[in-house]
Amino acid sequence: MSRREFAAAEGRKVLDRLIPELHPGQHLLSVRVEMIGGQVVPARVLIDVAGAELSGIVSMEPSQMESFATVLGAGIQTSGSTVALELRSPKVNGPGTYIRAWEKSEWATTLRALSADERESVSGDNRAIDFRQAFALPVN
Repeated sequence: MSRREFAAAEGRKVLDRLIPELHPGQHLLSVRVEMIGGQVVPARVLIDVAGAELSGIVSMEPSQMESFATVLGAGIQTSGSTVALELRSPKVNGPGTYIRAWEKSEWATTLRALSADERESVSGDNRAIDFRQAFALPVN
């Protein structure tokens, strides 16, 4: 297995854990990996989750999902890189979105769920954004 294939497999593990937690609607998952030399590699994937009438079918553009999984997996595997993962989801009752976030520090090997307070402090003073507690995303 090549390094790229291994990275994609690691990223898919995170997606496999995250997707069942999503409620119906359109979710935007973004990752930002910063490598030791300062190179920044971003990726995004749009995830559509159907309602109960369609048995909760999940759809993603395959090439977008594969690129996202590869970037995320490479960031998790690479010592010295930092990873910021953000999920924007539609609110269940009413209009608007909320955000959950995870991070991996330079020498960590796992993603850490951020609390709403931690995420809000990172984003600045934007009170229009609704931050929520992120759930655990064990990778191994």
